[in-house]
Amino acid sequence: MRPLPLAHVARSLAAVGLVELALATRGRSVLDDLGEVVIDHSPLPLIELGVQLMGTTDKPLLRLQSLAALVAGGTALGARVAPDHGRVSRRTTALGVAGVGALAAARVVLARQQPRVRAELARPSAAADDWASTPLVTPVEDFYVTDVTMRAPVVDADAWRLEVEAADGTRAVLDTDLLAGLDLQERQALLACVHNRPGWDRLGQQSWTGLPVPDLLAALGLPVPDAADGSVDLVMEGADGLVMTLPWPEVVARLSWLVTRMGESPLTASHVSPARVLTAGLPGQYGGPKWVTALRLRPAGSVTASWVARGWPRGPVVVPLMARIDSLGTVGMPPRLPARPVPVDPRGAVSGVAWAPAHGGVAGVDLRVDDGPWTAAELAGDLGPDSWRRWRAPLDLPPGTHELAVRCRAGDGTVQAGTGRPPYPSGADGFHRVRVKVARA
Repeated sequence: MRPLPLAHVARSLAAVGLVELALATRGRSVLDDLGEVVIDHSPLPLIELGVQLMGTTDKPLLRLQSLAALVAGGTALGARVAPDHGRVSRRTTALGVAGVGALAAARVVLARQQPRVRAELARPSAAADDWASTPLVTPVEDFYVTDVTMRAPVVDADAWRLEVEAADGTRAVLDTDLLAGLDLQERQALLACVHNRPGWDRLGQQSWTGLPVPDLLAALGLPVPDAADGSVDLVMEGADGLVMTLPWPEVVARLSWLVTRMGESPLTASHVSPARVLTAGLPGQYGGPKWVTALRLRPAGSVTASWVARGWPRGPVVVPLMARIDSLGTVGMPPRLPARPVPVDPRGAVSGVAWAPAHGGVAGVDLRVDDGPWTAAELAGDLGPDSWRRWRAPLDLPPGTHELAVRCRAGDGTVQAGTGRPPYPSGADGFHRVRVKVARA
């Protein structure tokens, strides 16, 4: 068996570490750049599998993959140039330690370059109550964060500019001071990821402050198309290079709006400070870009959105109606419920949240035990059709193991089908199911 060329591994690790540290001082990362290449060129089924298996650890794992590839390539090249017998010398150890240290230092340098905005908890809503399984409003620090950029772009709020262009070519440029002086509005809305599956928490409920795009055009003195004008698309550009498009009638009907605040504080760096576009009822990759830098009205179909170019439908894809059980464990990305049945009180209760922002809001939630009938649950106060709604239901279970399933009924009459459909291409559908166990007396 050929010995591992440890000296070449150490040299390669040191070289990659030093290059990474040098680039970090300029706000760059070779590991992140390689990760972006993987994201941009991976087939959609592979990306979806990665999201399903890795959850929020996808970016760290991509960096490790990039590091392994670079070190392996350097090791192979070094072995061809000069043989190595796998001996562990002091120099080999020192090179390896130096490489790891340089990589760690590079991550610290990059982290310090990210803008920091103080996050505060959202103020309590008048509709809040004592249903403790799920907060009515998701705290800023607990709100899910996901995007396809390896690192958030560094956008200086003082230097940020938003170019707004009307259909006739007239333009206006907006900065943070001008935006703050407009008649901003506050609105409760749910924001969800297109990859959210039954039982996952790639979504959250918050109070957002901003201005609907039609109102923004009017405030800037630009012509506003008729609400039903299907000849125009809103083309939205972000600092990360992503481009999204929405037909103008969708923009008006769903109140796409430029958002600057989340709860009582400005958008944080992780939540795309200083501004983003949010469209209630549409997942993030259709509803608007983060770090938005331009809003342009263009002839319908003249611009291809980034996600459409990558194989997603022109859409827009809407957020599927869904219900989730929260009181029996911790949901996550992917769900972190116990593999074994969850012990429950036979006369206890179960609770959670449901949402249907693309279907007129939540009108009802039903619970099913095993193969029994669907039974209506009790609903908490309603923040509006764009928001989620909490629910709870009593349990009356005999001893043994049981499966609980939950579904959502929407305001427009749509009932969640529970087909088991995956996220691609039109959003996931499926009943959230949890196994429970009642002990024998």
